[in-house]
Amino acid sequence: MKRALIVGGTGPTGPHVIQGLLDRGYETVIFHRGAHEPPDLPEVEHIHGDPHFAETITAALADREFDLVMAMYGRIRLLADHFAERCDRFIGVGGIPVYAGLMDPDGAQPWGLPVPVPETAPPADYPGDTDGTRFAHLIWRTERHVLDLGERGAFNAAYFRYPAIYGPRQPTPQEWSVIRRVRDGRPWIILPNGGLILTSRCAARNAAHCLLLAVDNPDASRNQAYNCADEQQFTQRQWVELLSEFAGRRLDILPLPEELATPSEVLTRQLGGHNHCLLDIGKARAELGYRDAIDPLDALRETATWYLANPLREADYHPDPFDYAAEDRLAEAYRRAVARVREQAPFPKPEYHHSYAHPKQPGQGPDHRGR
Repeated sequence: MKRALIVGGTGPTGPHVIQGLLDRGYETVIFHRGAHEPPDLPEVEHIHGDPHFAETITAALADREFDLVMAMYGRIRLLADHFAERCDRFIGVGGIPVYAGLMDPDGAQPWGLPVPVPETAPPADYPGDTDGTRFAHLIWRTERHVLDLGERGAFNAAYFRYPAIYGPRQPTPQEWSVIRRVRDGRPWIILPNGGLILTSRCAARNAAHCLLLAVDNPDASRNQAYNCADEQQFTQRQWVELLSEFAGRRLDILPLPEELATPSEVLTRQLGGHNHCLLDIGKARAELGYRDAIDPLDALRETATWYLANPLREADYHPDPFDYAAEDRLAEAYRRAVARVREQAPFPKPEYHHSYAHPKQPGQGPDHRGR
């Protein structure tokens, strides 16, 4: 029987990957710290240990060998070093900070990320001078390390670039900022720039499906990196409207300039409110045959339903302070400021007329606007 090791496996995508490997006939083991033991995981062997350090990886795994290793957590570079020549197939999971225009949009030309972002977009191959750019550079180095090992024959490698993953069991779900406001009876939510930013997301089931397609297509995916995302994407405003509706009541949107929309930073995080990150998944579609395993609308509905039934506790970490009184003060101050600006600096709206002539009378001369 083929043997597979999943590093991680207890988060949103884990149960779907585990079940997918079991369905493919793999004897499956998961290696994680033991801090999270979801009750609904498929029954497999658990190895508890810390996947962040070479010595603890060696202590936990010793000389065990596997046909397939899927590294979804921990320090993947160290895991790849440990399993070089010890597995046939190594699949790593990283993230979108690998792209240079994400954490350092000012350093890109033109500004920010391309739209959409293909796998060939410029990588974060420089450390930069901020915590964010240094973090992105480490992500790129790890991915490159794994693929370099693959190219040298240590194993057949593949790497996946995750965007925001949504679904049940997410440790700090962005969705909770929306769902809790619905539960608390809030009528509106602040979004920067009208919520028009495009940010790729991926349902946990779809992310797992993409990884499993690489298991099914080892030759096509050999030493390749892939974007991972739902086929259908939404603007931030659309995402909030859909999610809140599935949670029971559609929230109104209070659009604020990004400089003032601090309460919404928990929803934009690394991207801010103006740097689109729309991933191009054409490569996974063409080479792996990727199609969504679950429709994003169904996945959002499932997510809302799950968090309504399993709300975060006060003791659970979430960066949103849910300071509604401060939000109300901010909204009122903004409305007063807008009224003052309109009063002090009125500006007439430009008149718009169609560019082409629209004569009122038959004839060959200019129309009534001289066109």
